Amino acid sequence: MNDFYLLTRESCPLCKIAIQQIYAQQLEEPIRLHLVDIDSDEALKQEYGALVPVIIRELDDAEMKWPFEEQKLMEFLSK
Repeated sequence: MNDFYLLTRESCPLCKIAIQQIYAQQLEEPIRLHLVDIDSDEALKQEYGALVPVIIRELDDAEMKWPFEEQKLMEFLSK
């Protein structure tokens, strides 16, 4: 099972859409999704403040920035 980290913040409507979009994917293998509030970490806040939501694949630290295109998201989550 692959781990992914979704960088979010509390008052982020796009983040809620991103979560729904990720969970709606019909993946062959299950994933583990960790939600990370960037406002709880100053370094993350500085680096990703205007970019959330961002999903990071733990396996290779690859990032996908919003907006998530359906086909590209499926490919990203399936690696």
